[in-house]
Amino acid sequence: MRSWDDIAIEINGENITLRQLMRFAKWGNESRFIKNAADAVLIRQKALEADIRVTDGEVQQAADDFRSKRDLYDEQKTDRWLARKYLSHEEWVALLEDEIIRHKLRDFLTTGGVEKYFAEQRLSFDAATISRIVVKEENVAKELRAQIVEDDADFYGLARKYSIDLLTRPAGGYLGVVRRTEMEPRMEAAVFGTQPGKTVGPIKTYAGWELVKLETIHLAKLDESLRETIKSLLFEEWLAGERRKTKVSIPLFEHEEGGF
Repeated sequence: MRSWDDIAIEINGENITLRQLMRFAKWGNESRFIKNAADAVLIRQKALEADIRVTDGEVQQAADDFRSKRDLYDEQKTDRWLARKYLSHEEWVALLEDEIIRHKLRDFLTTGGVEKYFAEQRLSFDAATISRIVVKEENVAKELRAQIVEDDADFYGLARKYSIDLLTRPAGGYLGVVRRTEMEPRMEAAVFGTQPGKTVGPIKTYAGWELVKLETIHLAKLDESLRETIKSLLFEEWLAGERRKTKVSIPLFEHEEGGF
């Protein structure tokens, strides 16, 4: 049986015990690994209930994909990568199996639910390509809008000259594609209530007073990318529900004098 006083790390001849290591983890709130481990158990339990299994071929394919993404094209490179992560080959395979089970369970639980979710939440997946001018004062924003609307001034030139947003200013205010759900309510209403090419505002946001030019509206379509997004959202909803009704104790973090 391990003891809290077992050595976890050695630095220049000085030892850090497991007890000390856990103290640092708790103090820094760096215990996400516990949540991940608990989630893996919940997923495996549900997968077993649904008779979801992993084949050797699926593990091999997952390992090949893993190595390909990281340019680990030979055994020596793979071994060095695992050594840097302090992972044995067996631990790596077990983690790959966890990912396969997670993916297969996600697809199993979301069968038939994607279309329904999309129908109910379609508007939330709409997006718009926009450009913006951000200034500190409302009267400045009103003056710039008047120049754009009444005098046909160049929106992008004004953005480069007056916008305080350092991210978009060099590009003439171009912000790119923004989802409806990423916008503040007043911004959303203004942007999706106008036509491409039009400028709306001033709108008060966290950044200041904004003028927004709508470049393009992107109405949501249930393509493969969005299907994957919705599957992940539905799966996370299921997992959150399982967490809420599951009793979890953490002896590892409890104060005990003996072993663990």
